[in-house]
Amino acid sequence: MVVASRRRSEALLVRGRLLDETEVNKWLEDATNAGATYAEVRLVANQNCAITVRDGELRRAIPGQDLGATLRVLADGAWGVHSTSDIANLGLAVEQTVSLAKQVASRRSSGEKPVELAEIPIKQDTMHWAPKRDNRDVDLDEKLQLLTDLDSAIRTDERIVSTITGYSDEHIHTELITSEGTDRTWSFQRTVANAVITAREDGEVASYRCRIGGGGGFEAVDATDIEALGRKCSESVLRILSAERAPSGRTTLVADSDLTGVYIHEALGHPCEADLVAAGDSCLEGKLGHKIGSDIVSVIDDPTMRMGYGAYPIDDEGVDTRVKNLIVDGVLREYLNNRETAARYSLTPNGGARAQDGLHHPLVRMSNTLILGGKHRDLDELLEDVTDGVYACGSRGGQVDTGRGSFQFAAQEAWKIENGELTTPLKDVSVSGMTLEILANVDGLCKQGGLASPGYCGKGQIVPVGDGGPNMRIRNALVG
Repeated sequence: MVVASRRRSEALLVRGRLLDETEVNKWLEDATNAGATYAEVRLVANQNCAITVRDGELRRAIPGQDLGATLRVLADGAWGVHSTSDIANLGLAVEQTVSLAKQVASRRSSGEKPVELAEIPIKQDTMHWAPKRDNRDVDLDEKLQLLTDLDSAIRTDERIVSTITGYSDEHIHTELITSEGTDRTWSFQRTVANAVITAREDGEVASYRCRIGGGGGFEAVDATDIEALGRKCSESVLRILSAERAPSGRTTLVADSDLTGVYIHEALGHPCEADLVAAGDSCLEGKLGHKIGSDIVSVIDDPTMRMGYGAYPIDDEGVDTRVKNLIVDGVLREYLNNRETAARYSLTPNGGARAQDGLHHPLVRMSNTLILGGKHRDLDELLEDVTDGVYACGSRGGQVDTGRGSFQFAAQEAWKIENGELTTPLKDVSVSGMTLEILANVDGLCKQGGLASPGYCGKGQIVPVGDGGPNMRIRNALVG
């Protein structure tokens, strides 16, 4: 077991602000005097806690506090970026960072467009999303108890040979000051718990994972019936252990909320990111306003869903967040963008700029991405006219080619569908195909749908995300 103490006092954030506005504005003025057309300083302080329990024993409990800041300047149509945890001396890097931007600009190819920024409202304000139970006020023992209870509820059968449970929370405090006059401070919390279970019998090995939580404080996990969750995990891993291997070929696929969410995040959400569109790495390039899916498919990306793991009140360029209607009735209506890509495509910035922390610059990223509900009453109604198919649940990950628009995902659990009924449990089920083909073949969605398990998205940087939707039916899907 390793227990680390906080590197800084929690009193650091009590004052409400960490940056000295007068000093930062002087740095920004120095940047513009050196030739920058835009400059910003963004600071992120993250108070966090991470706990791991393995087979009932505490292996790690680490409360921490991270602090970082990034100076970003735009000069001659190119970016210069300097990141550091030495906040006091950030101003010493101004001249060098402007020079870096100019050097990058001088090496720009003849066909490459200079960076421009779309205009945004200039605001000076503070926004704090207060949790119901602030994670910083919850004792470590209570957080640990949640994991030990989950571990005990899972380990109910001798065939379960390993359990790993984990907990993490974050209090994220951000400050942004720009040469345009923006001066914004915001904060919010995230909380998540997870389990990974391994079972073994007669040479067969199966694993199962679950994750709960989302945006907010300890209430994001405390509301879960931990005993029921543990039983479900145990039942699932043992069912997978004895399940049949999946058939292969084209069939009707019904996906649960988790798998629907992973599909819509990976196969559609990433191609909707305007920086990938600009790089020529999206199958949706040039398709704004075009029909790309079934009439019943509508997809949103919504960082204002405060219970979602991908929620945030203000993006990392100081833009207020809002719902982004990516697909409406099968028609592509919107890209996810930041100020740079919004200017490139003559769009309004929609709050899609996110950075991993204070030491990374913002990229175009998803938040909480989901398909909206349809007209089918429930899963039974969705299944009733399926003669032969597969019902797949959860995700073990997969691969996506955003440029070609192809994907492959693996489900955690699955069942055969025979004459409208779920019958034989299956394992090792994968789904592959082309994004636009699948969107066109969606022919059923349950009315009720929402966010599924919280997750993480990697795109050079790791950020928390939410995804989900209702049970979704797809005709002629390639399953293996």
